[in-house]
Amino acid sequence: MGEFFVDRIFKGEEKRMSDKKHVLVVDDEPEVTFALQAFFLARGYEMLTALDGLEAMRILRERAINLVLLDMKMPGVNGLEVLRFIHTLEPRPKVVVVTAYDVQFQDMVEKIGVDAFLMKPFGIQALTSTVERVLEDRPAEPVAHRVAEAVAPAETEGTVTRGRILFAEPSEYTFKLKEVFFADPERCGGRYEVESAYSKEEILEKLDSFRPDILLVDLSFLGKTGDLTVEVMRSAHRPKEMILHGAGLSGSKPGGLGSFDQQGIKVVLNESFTRAGLSRLNEAIRAAALSVGLSEPNG
Repeated sequence: MGEFFVDRIFKGEEKRMSDKKHVLVVDDEPEVTFALQAFFLARGYEMLTALDGLEAMRILRERAINLVLLDMKMPGVNGLEVLRFIHTLEPRPKVVVVTAYDVQFQDMVEKIGVDAFLMKPFGIQALTSTVERVLEDRPAEPVAHRVAEAVAPAETEGTVTRGRILFAEPSEYTFKLKEVFFADPERCGGRYEVESAYSKEEILEKLDSFRPDILLVDLSFLGKTGDLTVEVMRSAHRPKEMILHGAGLSGSKPGGLGSFDQQGIKVVLNESFTRAGLSRLNEAIRAAALSVGLSEPNG
């Protein structure tokens, strides 16, 4: 699951979602389960995790679970096998499939039965609304519609995204890991100029000197920046898109992400130091670039 990923945390959600439902997250990427654990615990859920299908089935035999967030592609016992097992349980927990969804699974998932699914990378707003809808037995969007949405970017394969990206990072080391990927068109598929900043003051200075199209802020860096987002959005040279990303929220208070939705800031909960994580972050950057016209014909 790991593009894992976020969007915004609203004050007061903790109280609304704090009925002690038991949630099991099944994903073979520890960064993803860690990030989702922070999300659910902050809202009063009882949180359990499983890093593979066998562990998930053991927990499901031993514990009463209200909701399962289930990744499809795992080594060994995969998500489809876990989903089939869940349908043998009584009472059956609700299931949200959370994955970089492969269309080949669509028919099988529909035949087995699933309550909803989330595409990676996803945001906290999407996660919150999906979890609430499923637990409250409200109708979900048809799976086929959501898959069609997810594969729509294939229509833009003839274009290459471009632009200037400023990475706000906690250290030069974390930036270099990303620079190797995003500065190379062969790796990321886009034509980007990339620069880094390691303090709020440097970010604001580079908004004027570098004029980035997209600003990416690591969530682990966010706790040190005070009112950074407010100052960025007020800048005369504010970027076209601002994306907060990362796997952990330990450096920031949950309520501190509250107004991002209204400000138009995207948040992607995602681990960035694995190939899968970089790929999901790349998808989010590509989507942001396309949404503001930062593209050109490929050729």
